[in-house]
Amino acid sequence: MGYYKINNVNLFISDWGVGRPILFIHGFPFDHTIWNRTSNILQNDFRVIVPDLRGLGKSELPDDWNITPMEQFADDLHILLGTLGIVEKAVICGLSMGGYIVMQYARKYRNELAGLVLCNTKTIPDSPVIADNRRKQAAGLTSGTLALRSVADTMIPKLFSEATLSNKPEVVQELRTVIESNQPIGVAAAALGMAERLDTTELLGELEIPVLVICGSEDQFSPPSEMKPLAEKAKHGTFIEIPDAGHLPPLEQPEHFAAELKRWMETVC
Repeated sequence: MGYYKINNVNLFISDWGVGRPILFIHGFPFDHTIWNRTSNILQNDFRVIVPDLRGLGKSELPDDWNITPMEQFADDLHILLGTLGIVEKAVICGLSMGGYIVMQYARKYRNELAGLVLCNTKTIPDSPVIADNRRKQAAGLTSGTLALRSVADTMIPKLFSEATLSNKPEVVQELRTVIESNQPIGVAAAALGMAERLDTTELLGELEIPVLVICGSEDQFSPPSEMKPLAEKAKHGTFIEIPDAGHLPPLEQPEHFAAELKRWMETVC
């Protein structure tokens, strides 16, 4: 656990365990801690690498920031794995925005991957309305007219399953703390990057590596009805649905999520 200078910014990294490396990529506007429950389970069997993306969590954002494209995040992570001395092919797992980054990583560095995991994410670009809302959000965060507390208030009711909202208040509060503790300018830069991303759906059909598509049964952002076709699009795709979970299965159902991921890795990777 510590900082690494990657592409002229200091990235905060957690690096645990031994074995096949798994790189976990958090979503928006979160940090590496959303993977803690899952990582604690998997570190006994795999090398678990969990960074804060540039501008988020404890990682830096350049002073001259403007926008952080999904490709920039992917390039950072590619250099990070080399910096950590990882020569074995890794599995990369991205949740939500992390999935957008996974697809950019696979587009550029697919020959260095053992497999990829798309968790509660999309491969299509934002609609014009959603992209415009992201730009407005970024403008509010950079000007100070929008607080991360308001972002949390808007997002949290939609992020979790009913079971989590009713029975796991500590999980809900944990995520609220993560969102509100983040860096407004880093969140803004990532929002702008998401608004500019392109469609990567066709890439799934080109990949020769195993692809796991996994999502919560109650996800309002990337429901099973939209995610299952991604597994069908992939040449070597597998689809898994996690019950009693919304957009954040690694937080809501970490034991189930970790067990499914471990089983898939041991079977196909």
